[in-house]
This record gives sequence, C-alpha cells and structure tokens, in this order.
Amino acid sequence: MITTSFSTKTVATTNAVTTVEAKNHLRVDFAAAADNTYIDSLVVSAQRQVEAFTNLVLNDTTFYFKLSAFPANGIVLPFSPLKTLTSIKYYDSDNSQQTLANTEYYYDINEKPNVIRYVNSPPSTYDYRGDAVIVEFVVGYTTPDIIPPGLEHAIKLLLTDLYEHRTDLPREKFSAWKSLAYPYRVFHSTSENK
Repeated sequence: MITTSFSTKTVATTNAVTTVEAKNHLRVDFAAAADNTYIDSLVVSAQRQVEAFTNLVLNDTTFYFKLSAFPANGIVLPFSPLKTLTSIKYYDSDNSQQTLANTEYYYDINEKPNVIRYVNSPPSTYDYRGDAVIVEFVVGYTTPDIIPPGLEHAIKLLLTDLYEHRTDLPREKFSAWKSLAYPYRVFHSTSENK
C-alpha cells in the first residue's frame, strides 16, 4: 500500500477576499487596526474551510506531495487547480535522489483532479521511505480576479457566520455557503494513488 502526505513549501500571500471586500460585505465601516486583523483572520479561516470542502486552493501555494512509491496508474494530486508542476524527485533503489525527466511524464493542466501519467513504466524506488517520491507543484488561480464568484461568495457567507457568531454553535450539515461551493468540488477516488 502506498502512503501519502503533503507539506506546504510557500503559502499564498493574498486571499480570495480582501479586507475592504470583507468589511463591505459585513457592513463594517470603522477602521481600527485590531478589527482589520480580526476580520482578516476570519477571511483566512473561511477560505481554508471552503478550500477543504472543494479540494481547491484559490491563491498560489506551493506544496510537496510525498508518496512511498510511484502509483501504478499515475500520481493523483491532492489539490487543484494545477498551475505549475515544478519537479518530480524520487529515491532510487540505492536510496539516491534522482529527478524524473519531464519527458517521462505528462498531465493535462485542465483536468480535475490532476493526474500525472507516465510515458513508460515508472522507475523503482527505495522500499523504506515514506517520501520515496516527492512532487513539488503550485496550485491556485492565475490571478485573484479569475477565482469563481461562487467561491468568493461562499467565503463571504461563511465569514458573516464566523463574524456574527463568535461562539461554537451547532452548524447545519449543508448550508448556503456549501451550496455555492458544491459545483466547484473536485472529487477524489478512494482507490487513487494505489
């Protein structure tokens, strides 16, 4: 069985919803720095929840995706939309790190989820590493202005809930923000990366 994990190399420096957009949506007209900081933290929380629900990352973020071996049918990336595939490195059977040549794989940048397929059979990897294969890739929409409006609005609806209810409340299983985000979900199979 192939094990997988991921880590973040670089986080996004922007959010899908700006402070000004958030304050306009919340109808907040005061400009205290502490309130801006609080609202920005809620925007980040709301965006991460929408991203987790959809398996999309909205602003440019670089990840390392680590696998214990090359999956037989290709590598299914955990997040979309793929912007750049930086490299695929692996530890060969001698436990020496190699870089898989970009002529040895291909992918469709518009496919969701993105699958990296092999031209030939993938190389053998070292058996005793959880990171025998390391894929570095960047996901996110090219510019913030092309993030789907439905996802931006889902973030704003969740933001409103977080701002107005500052305690832990029972939440509905399927709410308005999820209805807006649902058409953008990227579904993953339980049998991928095997």
